[in-house]
Amino acid sequence: MAFHASLARRLLLILAAAMLIAVLITVYSLLEYVDKEAEEVLDARLTLTAGNLLRQVRRQLREGNLNDVWLTLETVRGLENAWLAKFANADRIAFGKDVHEVDDKVRSYIWLSSGDGKVIVGQVLPGYDNRHPKNLAIRSIHHDDAEWRVAEVHEDGLHLHVAQREDLRAYLVREIGWKLMEKQLISIPLIVLVLWFGIRRGLRPLSRLSEQIASRKPDNLRPVKLDQVPEEIVPLVESINRLLNRLEAGMESERRFTSDAAHELRSPLAVVRNVARILSSAHSLEEVQSSALLLDKSAVRMADLLSQLLHLARLDSLLNMQNLRPFVLAELMRDVIGDLLPQALSREVSLSYVAAEEFLITADRDLLCLMFQNIIGNAIKYGRREIEIHAHVRGQTLVVNVLDDGAGVDEGELARLFDRFYRGQDAKQRAEGSGLGLSIVQRIAELHGFAVKARNRDQGGLCVTVEIPAGAWGEPQDSLDEEKGEGASLGSHIGAS
Repeated sequence: MAFHASLARRLLLILAAAMLIAVLITVYSLLEYVDKEAEEVLDARLTLTAGNLLRQVRRQLREGNLNDVWLTLETVRGLENAWLAKFANADRIAFGKDVHEVDDKVRSYIWLSSGDGKVIVGQVLPGYDNRHPKNLAIRSIHHDDAEWRVAEVHEDGLHLHVAQREDLRAYLVREIGWKLMEKQLISIPLIVLVLWFGIRRGLRPLSRLSEQIASRKPDNLRPVKLDQVPEEIVPLVESINRLLNRLEAGMESERRFTSDAAHELRSPLAVVRNVARILSSAHSLEEVQSSALLLDKSAVRMADLLSQLLHLARLDSLLNMQNLRPFVLAELMRDVIGDLLPQALSREVSLSYVAAEEFLITADRDLLCLMFQNIIGNAIKYGRREIEIHAHVRGQTLVVNVLDDGAGVDEGELARLFDRFYRGQDAKQRAEGSGLGLSIVQRIAELHGFAVKARNRDQGGLCVTVEIPAGAWGEPQDSLDEEKGEGASLGSHIGAS
């Protein structure tokens, strides 16, 4: 059983993943920002505390109260330790192992030293060098598996140091991060739920479109209506409509082919039946021979009709040309005239192809051969003595004219010459042709993007014109390299009589 992925589920997963990534990036960025800001705020607080203490102990030293200095520093240090221990006793730490253990460890140091680094009063942070150059007001020291920030202020040869573990900053960052994640984790399910309902509602037109197509009858090939179809689905519906149009055209072509074939085969089949009846009651050899000639003529007509019908059915099934390749027009005409020469000789009609230069055409050679065979074959049937094919350039268009010297066609019939199964009065009187030859010509021209027209000649006869646009023809390279000054004429002349 094939697995069909849900479009709604896929969209929801993509959006939820994108939202989760955005949340993580936002929280991470905020934590970095909070970490930086907390460090600046707490460093400023350390510096401010050290400055206030220095001013207070300087006054006490001027009064000679060294014990009061010690008591002041220890009191402030005790308050700092108690304040920091409060944060260390926090019940909830969001990220990783809690490093703030509840114990009696010293969490801050405060001491007073002289300019040469000698400690006057207070407890020094282990590992801190009082003789370090005093170019930094805040320094970081690693001690007791923790980071310490040391603020130092000095005045009149006295240096006051306040050292504090960075537990508070870590706590602030973690607490803010947890609060952010807590709110986001609460909001994400609600947002996903809203997205789910939104996606389901947004995909509802697809469900309606599916129901509309599924409820159609097999013979209903009308285009799907674009009313209330979302903009994103319009290309899909238009593609479906184009497919339906092609299916309808194909089915109509098949129906027309079947109807036309049945209609056109009725006459020769009736002749065959009548000839068979005559043969069954023939009393002489002359009657048998006459009936056999009629039977042969009807068989030839049926074979020609079936061949034309098959050609037309194959052409109707084509949507575009794929077997395009370049070939020389004169060589194509030589092959066409060679194929039609027996027919022309039987009617004592001469054929000639004249062109001032060589032309290279890019097309389906077999179909173009069939097209000119039908045009020239039609001219042979209704011409008298001479059929001429002329090729020349008009602007950027290659024009090929097929001229006959027959009786021509009534002006009212010219517009219908390329209709299927249409035959002029002359063709009906002669009982020749199937009325499909020029229809095949028209279809081949449409597939190639050519134009085909017919007009009566002023001197009598019919002229069928094939116009080949720029891009579908050119000049062979070798003909361009010929020298024109030696009396040689560029072009071709093919004749048969």
